[in-house]
Amino acid sequence: MSTNKAKKQLKEIKSFDFSKWPVTFWLVKRKVIQKDANYSVLRVNIDAKLQRRFRGYLKTQMQNKEFHVSAYDFNNADGDDALFTIATDITDFVKVTEAIDDGFNNQHAKNYEELLNSWAYIALFEKDGKRLFAWRKINADTQPKKVKSKNATFFQDHKLVDLEDKEIFLIDPRYDFFVYEGTTFIANKRQFESSMNFREGMKANGAEVLAEFEKLKIFDDVNIIKEFVGTNLHHLRKLSSIRKSGYYKQPDYMQKLIKVNTSEKWELKIVKGKIVVEEKTVELLLKLLNNDRLRSPINNELFDSAAKAPVATGGTA
Repeated sequence: MSTNKAKKQLKEIKSFDFSKWPVTFWLVKRKVIQKDANYSVLRVNIDAKLQRRFRGYLKTQMQNKEFHVSAYDFNNADGDDALFTIATDITDFVKVTEAIDDGFNNQHAKNYEELLNSWAYIALFEKDGKRLFAWRKINADTQPKKVKSKNATFFQDHKLVDLEDKEIFLIDPRYDFFVYEGTTFIANKRQFESSMNFREGMKANGAEVLAEFEKLKIFDDVNIIKEFVGTNLHHLRKLSSIRKSGYYKQPDYMQKLIKVNTSEKWELKIVKGKIVVEEKTVELLLKLLNNDRLRSPINNELFDSAAKAPVATGGTA
């Protein structure tokens, strides 16, 4: 999606006076059936004080900060000043929105047990036909069922009250991502990917990379790479980075990789011009496919580094 469009939308969000916007609170339930995630929602009544708190969190996190806005990619790295953007209609949030739209006709939560085992919660800000969704995935610390086991007490009515006697739901001051007019603004990439079932997307992307490796006919057994990567997010992200950089598609890159591996006495095994994929060296192979092994021109020291920014020629960086 267009980064300029996202920046314009962010500027609009920053201009709103959310103190005038009503807030509704939704719990999201999730079930995964044959790798497909299905969502349902439950509306929970909240008082005016909690609405103010949600507005305050939004103002602190999104309106009072300056961000570097860039398009979401599997390889983005989280940062306090980064917002990654992606079109909402290619995420699972479309399913959540549909559930919320249906949910306005449903009954509200009536008892504490209905709050248990929720996947996430949403603070929904609405005014004059505009809607801003703020999502927070529930974790072990904020899950109601988990909270009841903690050794905590309240001082209430001049006495300490055991937490076991209270029905608790903790609210976190930071949201994971925001959705506004078809754009998702991601503040916590890891939580977004977990929330929106993006592991499946990364697995599909990885499968395409492995299929391209098969066509190269330069590896003796791509299956060993496939087994090594599995469903590990770090390894799937590495495959995505390899595909994005595309070094392996360059006409002479793979031959140069083989030549340098031999001259530098690295551990890749080469037989008859093919790379023999071995369990003990598959991680090194992925690094070299992404051109992650770099040498300093200052002291000739060798580094493994996935973060690479090309330096301009002519003495300027």
